[in-house]
Amino acid sequence: MPSDPTNSKRQALQVSTITSDAGFFGLHDAWNDLERNNVASNIFLSHDWFTAAWAWRSQDSTLCLQVARRGGRAVGVLPLIRKRNPQERYRRLELLTVVDTQVADLIAAPADLLEITQAFAESLTVRRDWDILQLDYLLPEGAILRALVPSLARRGLRIQVEDGRGNPFVALDGTWKKYYDTRSRRLKKANNLVANRVQNAGEVRIDWLRRGSCDESQINHAIDIVIDISRRSWKRETVYSLDQPGPQAFIRSLSQTARERGWLSIWLMYVGDQPLAMEYQLIDRGNVHALRSDFDQSYEAISPGTHLFRQLLESSFGRGLERYYMGPGDNPYKLRWTDQSEGLRRATVYNRTLRGRLAWLREAVAKPVFHALRDRFGSPPKEVTEDDSTAAARIDDDTTGGRSPRADRHG
Repeated sequence: MPSDPTNSKRQALQVSTITSDAGFFGLHDAWNDLERNNVASNIFLSHDWFTAAWAWRSQDSTLCLQVARRGGRAVGVLPLIRKRNPQERYRRLELLTVVDTQVADLIAAPADLLEITQAFAESLTVRRDWDILQLDYLLPEGAILRALVPSLARRGLRIQVEDGRGNPFVALDGTWKKYYDTRSRRLKKANNLVANRVQNAGEVRIDWLRRGSCDESQINHAIDIVIDISRRSWKRETVYSLDQPGPQAFIRSLSQTARERGWLSIWLMYVGDQPLAMEYQLIDRGNVHALRSDFDQSYEAISPGTHLFRQLLESSFGRGLERYYMGPGDNPYKLRWTDQSEGLRRATVYNRTLRGRLAWLREAVAKPVFHALRDRFGSPPKEVTEDDSTAAARIDDDTTGGRSPRADRHG
């Protein structure tokens, strides 16, 4: 007999930890129902997005999902993972994210948010199997910063909240001319020079593939081209190019779901018959989210990525869209195109374990003192650096000579 919803609401919340793929995939429907009803509903909070992210992160991490249930029904999820690294000094939990993530948060029924976050905080506080909890890509008005972090602080855990990398965007609600008139003469001149170089290289063709404009076989072929262009880009020297096992598993999983959900948007630029540049996007609820943008490194002299971006951005105006998100990171090329950005935060929580306390002393006390001494006196003794595993996991904008792994218009 079905349970009485009224009675289930009166039952206490139960928090459990899911570590298996079966448990994770079994949450699909309940998770997406929660996401759709969330005040801050977002494509990056859907189960479908996390499924794609897990296709990548399963290669280096284990699941540690925190699930709140009432009467057996899931009402909240805190999507955590634990990176597998026996050399790690501290035992870390982190949100399930990849370099393509633009927003992260917990997912919960809005009416029960405070109770759910209190339950998550209580569960995390009594556990001794973690020292540091890393929470990235947080919106200031999101549930983690509004409710979970204060609840953890009330239980005596040390917390640092810092400005993260903003997510620059271009507002699309006006006209292209009005927007482009606000850009610098230097940018316009550079774009004209690039257009001339590209036109002189051969016949240029730009394709836009999305639901309704092509069939499944064309989409699959486009995905293969996207992966191949990434392989021929500068990212081939990193672990982030889409031909690598983790990123390729991610992009293929995401593409299948995005095609079904109507999110998928792929731009390809050809010179002659050769595909030289691409941009992989998700479009949802009036917003364009640029995830990947790559170009063939051997054609850097004609700047195919720059030319494609200029063309696709103009084409995004006048379509009833609201914003074009460029992806987190204040890369110089982004700042040439916009001065608007959605602020993101990073929260680091230190447990009351011995190593958690030591980590807090090191990160929150010793490092600020070191930086103050360095700024005042010059070169003090060598700073104690992060664990190599931590530094590798943190994807900063200067990862490869100032280029972000998530997107690149340079060249």
